[in-house]
Amino acid sequence: MKTVIYKSVISLSVATLVALLFANLAHAGGPYYINEKTLYSAGGVNYPLSITNNGCYDWFGGTKTCRYLEQDTLAPDTWRWAYTRANMYQIWVYRPYVGQAAARYNWRTYQSGVLKDNWTINVDQSSNKGSWAYLGFADYLPNDKGELRLSNTCVPNYWCGGLNVYWDDLQYNTSP
Repeated sequence: MKTVIYKSVISLSVATLVALLFANLAHAGGPYYINEKTLYSAGGVNYPLSITNNGCYDWFGGTKTCRYLEQDTLAPDTWRWAYTRANMYQIWVYRPYVGQAAARYNWRTYQSGVLKDNWTINVDQSSNKGSWAYLGFADYLPNDKGELRLSNTCVPNYWCGGLNVYWDDLQYNTSP
């Protein structure tokens, strides 16, 4: 009798674990996109201007728009995209064809409401136009959400002469 109960418990446990695994995989994936049409201030005062241009990205297939601000080191503005879904893992930004300047992106990951990741990466928006730039991945899983910020400040070792810094679509994947 103990053998039957033992086998039943093992079978039920394995079936439950497999079901949970498939349920998590169903929620994982992507890619997910967040566009620049709604930006939130992260220390920004001057809202980025909108431009309609075929060189911008639009994952809905509608009007292709980007937002931009001219470089400003003395009084830079920082804006962020909407928060990502939970368990954000990998992130990319689109380099529009109209890109001119180098941009410094700041990535943040939150776990149980506490800031865990906080790093920056420079992307030259004037090179590899019309492609996705891989920014990296979250070091902390599970996480509640991720946040991508961009400022129009000049990036050291790149030209800074009043060029436009662009906010365009971002793409990310999640992990269960």
